[in-house]
Amino acid sequence: MTRRILFVINHFGFSNGVASVLRSLIANLNKKRYEISLLVIYDFNEEFARPIIEQMKVIRGFGFYVRGFDKIVNLIPSGLLYKLFVKNHYDLEIAFQYGIPTKMISASPNTHKICWMHGFDESMVLRKYYQQFPVIVNVSKTGKNKMIKEGFLPEKCEYCYNIIDEETILEKVDESIEIKRKHTLVFITVARLAPDKAFMRYLACIKKVIDELKGKADAEFWIIGDGTERFKMYKYIHINDLSKQVKLLGEKTNPYKYIKNADCYFCGSYHEGFSTTCQEAAIIGIPVVSVNVNGANELNEMQGAGRVIENNEDAIYRELISIIQTPQIVFKWKSIAFSNRNKFYKQHRIKKIEEVLDKY
Repeated sequence: MTRRILFVINHFGFSNGVASVLRSLIANLNKKRYEISLLVIYDFNEEFARPIIEQMKVIRGFGFYVRGFDKIVNLIPSGLLYKLFVKNHYDLEIAFQYGIPTKMISASPNTHKICWMHGFDESMVLRKYYQQFPVIVNVSKTGKNKMIKEGFLPEKCEYCYNIIDEETILEKVDESIEIKRKHTLVFITVARLAPDKAFMRYLACIKKVIDELKGKADAEFWIIGDGTERFKMYKYIHINDLSKQVKLLGEKTNPYKYIKNADCYFCGSYHEGFSTTCQEAAIIGIPVVSVNVNGANELNEMQGAGRVIENNEDAIYRELISIIQTPQIVFKWKSIAFSNRNKFYKQHRIKKIEEVLDKY
């Protein structure tokens, strides 16, 4: 029997880790067993959706987004939003993202619903909404254990690692790139240029390293993505004369070819669930250095390379300067990371996710 499943997400487009995860998930679900509908509250990018557009029915919510619009939408009662956008009955409804999707589906009269938690809600801002779900799925063991510590029953807490389609990634990594490296080491980060990704802190650390090494910092830093902090970052780079070593490359439809041409992936976010781009880097065979966010230690154990550091400015500064001064450690990591890349492949993860979808 085919199960009708509704996924609800805020945005569906490029430079959006949660959207990328959902696209891979839908692409790899058994098409004979699941009939998928996707409700996108704000922006829907057709080019981004093209690989899976035939595998789902798209429901466009508001159909647009401008800065601050989410604050207005948050004033609308969750039950009213649900009635506004959900017109059909589904065998399972999944709030696949924090915020409006979680609030809206919590108000659903459907008893078959899941809250899919990517980044952990450290302050439990949406606790009363989580309590309306029969199950909460985290994307890491760390997240699941934190929910249990917050008082949620163990039987209501699951974890499923994100499905990342290695075939899609690996077929794109060998395309040429327009940028040429000019230093021994290349650090790369792919993310939304948003406050929670802590790029201003990262830039401050880079500046401190370059100043400390007085022209001997033989490294460059590539940043891929777009977002609300783009101009602020560009201004900081320009004012502090960092443009020779810090490159804002903008949003890219194929970030994988840039990751392959780098030496180390760096994650410096304040918060993460289980970073998709870190796992994509691991699939490509690039070592990951990450601050201590959800999933960082799990990834480090699986990859056997890279490092997890404290989530503060001093730790980031010390790690960057240590790597730049002893670059041979990165080349050792790269060899190990390449050997372990298949640990992140999708086949084992799909089975677990389908078991959860069938159970609830």
